[in-house]
Parts: sequence; C-alpha cells; structure tokens
Amino acid sequence: VTIFAFTPAIGPFLQPGRFPKTEALFVEVEAETRAITDRAKNTWKRPRPFVADPVRFSDPADPEQSFSYPSGHSTRGTVFSLLLAELFPDRRDAILAKGRAVGWVRVEIGVHTPFDIYAGRVLGQALAARFLGSPAFREDLAAAKAELAAAPRAAPEAAMSAR
Repeated sequence: VTIFAFTPAIGPFLQPGRFPKTEALFVEVEAETRAITDRAKNTWKRPRPFVADPVRFSDPADPEQSFSYPSGHSTRGTVFSLLLAELFPDRRDAILAKGRAVGWVRVEIGVHTPFDIYAGRVLGQALAARFLGSPAFREDLAAAKAELAAAPRAAPEAAMSAR
C-alpha cells in the first residue's frame, strides 16, 4: 500500500516522483506503522484464514507468511486515508472510502477475516491521531501540503498535451 493507491480518489496528478516531500513523509509513516502492526501480529499470532481453516478457505495465489491480526493493509489504508484527507479535504469522502476498500479487499481474497480488518481500522485511527498530535509531524505535513499546493493539479500527460 502506497499513497499512489489513492490516486483514483485524489486525482491523476498524484504520481510517483512529483512530490518528494510528500512521498518521503508517507514512506516514514509506512515504516512506523508497519513496525507497530508487525509487533501486534507477533503478539497475537492469529493465523490467516487459509491456514486456520483450509477446508473453508483455499490457498490464495500469493499467500502471506505473517500473522493475520491486525491487518497491516487495513491499518496502513486507514492511516494513509486519514492523513491524505488532511492534505486533500475536498476529496475526503473518496479518500476514506478508498482506505476502507484497501482493507476489505484482503477479506475478499481470503487472507484476512473481517475482524482482522476492523482491528486494523481501529489501530489505523489511533496511529493517525498520534501522528497528527505530533508537532514535528504537523510541520512535515504542512511542508507536504505546501508542496502539493504549488503543483498543478493536471496529470503530467495532460499538462504535456496542453502545450
């Protein structure tokens, strides 16, 4: 999960390489979020659905090797969506919907249960609140917001064809 999974909700102008401050901020958010999620997974050690009940769930094409609870994708999808909604308040509803979908697709492909996803959402909300409560993070978020505001909102291809 990267911020570019949210491009459909935000707009085609959000492309890799265009916003280095924003990308760096979310790479750090991902690393910190993943560390906390991995710690929780290794505490609870809940097996994935296809491991816990192989009769009911078939092996996914690309089975995850980590534990299931809480969902890391759901956690990151929630954190990213809440933080991106701060940067793009006009796209808030679409961004939050995409964040929920990031987690839910993990149930659809059989690597999580709804309980795993909901736990990831709760954890993601708590982590987003913690990030937003940090003065240092708020400074970095403001820098990302300024970087985004300074850029044209058209996709790079559209800007090139308009010349």
